[in-house]
Amino acid sequence: MTLTTPVQERYTRFSCPNPQCAQFNRPGEGNIAHRSWTGTHKHIERLRCTACDREFSEREGTLMARSRLPEDTVIQLVKCQRWGVCDEGTADICAVDLKTVHRLQQVAAQRAETHHRQVVREVDVPGVQLDEAHSKLRPHQVAWIHTALAMGSWFLLWVDVGPRTQEQAAVMLAQVVARVRELPLFLTDGWKAYSAALLQVLGIVYRRRRRGRVGRKPKPRLVAPKHLFYAQVVKVRNQRGQVVEVDTRVVFGGPRRFMKQLRLRQLGTTIQTAFMERWYGTLRSLVAPRRRRRCLSWSRVRHRGRLWLMVSLYNLVMPHKSLRQGRTRRTPAMAIGLTDHVWSYREYVWLPVHADRVRRQQMDEQIEHLLTPALQGYPEGSPPANLARTETRREKAKPILKAA
Repeated sequence: MTLTTPVQERYTRFSCPNPQCAQFNRPGEGNIAHRSWTGTHKHIERLRCTACDREFSEREGTLMARSRLPEDTVIQLVKCQRWGVCDEGTADICAVDLKTVHRLQQVAAQRAETHHRQVVREVDVPGVQLDEAHSKLRPHQVAWIHTALAMGSWFLLWVDVGPRTQEQAAVMLAQVVARVRELPLFLTDGWKAYSAALLQVLGIVYRRRRRGRVGRKPKPRLVAPKHLFYAQVVKVRNQRGQVVEVDTRVVFGGPRRFMKQLRLRQLGTTIQTAFMERWYGTLRSLVAPRRRRRCLSWSRVRHRGRLWLMVSLYNLVMPHKSLRQGRTRRTPAMAIGLTDHVWSYREYVWLPVHADRVRRQQMDEQIEHLLTPALQGYPEGSPPANLARTETRREKAKPILKAA
């Protein structure tokens, strides 16, 4: 077989991996050209960036990077992970060593999280459901899976594995607020930590006036802004743990205003968390450690890696039945506007992902700013006069969020 130089249209999916280049992480700019062929059988293509003259392999940033496995074997390994096959079963089906499966999980999970951090920004999300699920690890450990899911599109905005604390709930909310274009409507279960976490991330300072001339000034406190809408679905259980009643309550926004926003955003007419319950049903069926006791993860890192790989495939590769439009199948990424087609397994394996440290640092700084309460560090009494998030009784200033 005679190797020829491919056409230029083939290089539209590649981008320059040099962080110092002006075309870094910008595919489809026409700056990638063919350089040479390498490898034992001359089957690996070397590319060159015409902007900075950087040479790199076509496998850099993909699941084929630094791997001697054939392409079909890597695709088969990803398919086994997608359908929830255990590690030993995946190694047996694909005829590889168990360490190869663990290495693929580690590389694919890190790549999936990096791609999600860089792509999911400024998305339009009308409503978000948040919840946490109990998960077991070996030996005799417990981990909670925290998830934020976009209503209507079934897109998973963020997932994390950590303790069931208010700090973890605030981190989830900060991740959601930093990645959406406008503040969405929030729906959760009856866990009280979400209310305090919302005030920590989005709360504004309310400074009540002193009624008389004598006495101490009232202490400032955090209140919810007017454009924050949050409701809870509370499940009442009996002594056996069975659900006997489901109650709903609006925490922020008022019942009438909340229901009006629910209808205006086309999210239904009832307060419910059915999207999240359906996602956890999918998670239990497709992630082996969530349903099989002999397949439990030995570490939180590996457990988190399996979860992130599943989230990436769920958003990009797996079409959802409720998102179908006629005969056109759609994935959550298509419904939210991040892509225009259903990704194939080969396209997912060959997707080049290059870590952008500058954008990662900017996002981390924004999240850190959101996690800092407005009242933190102020002495007892009245906060400074130039405080941005302040609201008084006489002059109610327009609330200003921490997020830019």
